[in-house]
Amino acid sequence: MARKRNGADDGNGIGHNNATTELTEAERKSLFMHHYRKIAAQAARVKLEADELKKLRKLAKADTIVLADIDFAARCAQVDDAGIIPEEIKRHIEIAQYFALPVGVQTEMDFEREPANDKAKREGMAAFYAGSPREPTQYAPDSRSGQAYMKAWDAAQAVEQSDLAAAFQKKNALRDMMAAQETSAEAMPPE
Repeated sequence: MARKRNGADDGNGIGHNNATTELTEAERKSLFMHHYRKIAAQAARVKLEADELKKLRKLAKADTIVLADIDFAARCAQVDDAGIIPEEIKRHIEIAQYFALPVGVQTEMDFEREPANDKAKREGMAAFYAGSPREPTQYAPDSRSGQAYMKAWDAAQAVEQSDLAAAFQKKNALRDMMAAQETSAEAMPPE
């Protein structure tokens, strides 16, 4: 039987469907059924385990356990780098704050009792980041809350414009530096 240079089979041996051409029909059937039975038995075991997992998840849910928390706990238990999860949580909190979700504060607080102007400011800032119009729909524009909402919207816009300009400036400076390095590397004579 010929072998390829890298040690792989040439298509007529183990691991290739053509390997059974040297077998009789009965031998091919026996070989097929041998593998089929093993695979089918394993698939049945996997199905039983999957069914048991579903049952356990239903029991946890019936006990008012949030299944996403169970999944998160499983991720925590299996993570290799202990810094991954805390960094992910920080990013999620930051993203939630973009949408004016009350995170980063004491969870015991009653968020419905948040001062009206603070809530309006939080919502105005979130409205800007979500791409919503400057005019509030939940407050009269000339009310204190409406004014707080629009001032926060304007402040978020100003901060984003400033941050975006700074980010582009840094990005362009890096691009220019890399272009200069390429130019100087091309100008150097070959060794």
